[in-house]
Amino acid sequence: MITILFVHQGAELYGSDKVLLNIVKGLDRKRFEPIVVLPEDGPLVEELKKRGIEIHFAPVVKVSRKIYGLVGLLTLPFSILNAVRKIDRALKGRRIDIVHSNTLAVLAGAAWAGLRKVKHVWHVHEIIRTPMPARKGFPLLIRMLADQAVCNSVATGKWLAGEQPGLADKISVVWNGIEAISPPDTLAVQNFRDSLNLSADDLLVTLVGRISWWKGQRLLVDAARIICEKGHLKVRYLIVGGVFPGQEHIKKELDDYIAESGVKQYVKIIDFTNDINLVWQATDLAVVPSTEPEPFGMVAIEAMRAGKPVIAANHGGLQEIVEHGKTGILFPPCDAEAFADALIDLITNPDKRRAMGEAGKKRQEELFSVEAQLTRLGQCYAKEVGL
Repeated sequence: MITILFVHQGAELYGSDKVLLNIVKGLDRKRFEPIVVLPEDGPLVEELKKRGIEIHFAPVVKVSRKIYGLVGLLTLPFSILNAVRKIDRALKGRRIDIVHSNTLAVLAGAAWAGLRKVKHVWHVHEIIRTPMPARKGFPLLIRMLADQAVCNSVATGKWLAGEQPGLADKISVVWNGIEAISPPDTLAVQNFRDSLNLSADDLLVTLVGRISWWKGQRLLVDAARIICEKGHLKVRYLIVGGVFPGQEHIKKELDDYIAESGVKQYVKIIDFTNDINLVWQATDLAVVPSTEPEPFGMVAIEAMRAGKPVIAANHGGLQEIVEHGKTGILFPPCDAEAFADALIDLITNPDKRRAMGEAGKKRQEELFSVEAQLTRLGQCYAKEVGL
């Protein structure tokens, strides 16, 4: 039995949280025993408990901009030692074979593994462009403190190797996967559309993701304005997501931007929902217009699972998910005109939407399943323990 200690940054149910949940609940429990360390309670905890996963709460030393300040740097060693002690206390001397740090945003897993001489797998879900200290520092940390860097896409692996060529032999690419689920009933879908005040002939374009400066919410608003100006008025735009605590001003700024753009009657924002499949089933077109490269793009494969075509920015991991012209459309990043043109193309071609949605569903089932992800990840674990 291989015991794996998973150290994760939070307890919500966004991209990397879902990846962790899919991994730990899908592991072969005859071969692997998962133990999860989280910094706080949240929706992820409830999902883990349902599957009988052992959970402990301890500091994980999350990376934030504060850490780059003088106070943050001076207190960092003490924070790391405190986290190591609390993880020790939770484990009570149990043997751990592998530490799996899920995302670059946590340092406690790397520190605990290094101090306790345990194999360390660092699961990289990020492509970091700024700030420069993070862009340069994280690849160096991985080179120094990880036995293996599991990257969620070829794009993520290229970023790491580009910053630290010596990492090339440590990098393994494991695409994220999602499980097959039954679609919600038609009544639930209709009730959801009714809650958005959609008419039967309204077409719904949906963006799911945490509201931030780079997820492309403003770009969607810009595209909606262009589309309205061109006379396509039976389209509605749904933004699903919240903000990090303390960043409520970002939501307010987005609300103001929508109002100033003159499309307030066409755009609606709702908070994140755990029943994301219901959202996708009620949607006609999925969009992922991120202005910075997505390391992967979980929402894209979730939309594909629901049989929806995906319009996405042509950079990062999305290039590995969306087949341009077959399962969706890739447009030049940050180009609102090109984004609007791609939307209009599918808005006005229902048969094309249907064909792309069907092709996308097939591609997700073949390449982005939990089974495929776990098979590859199991090989990464086996490599570290000599199996």
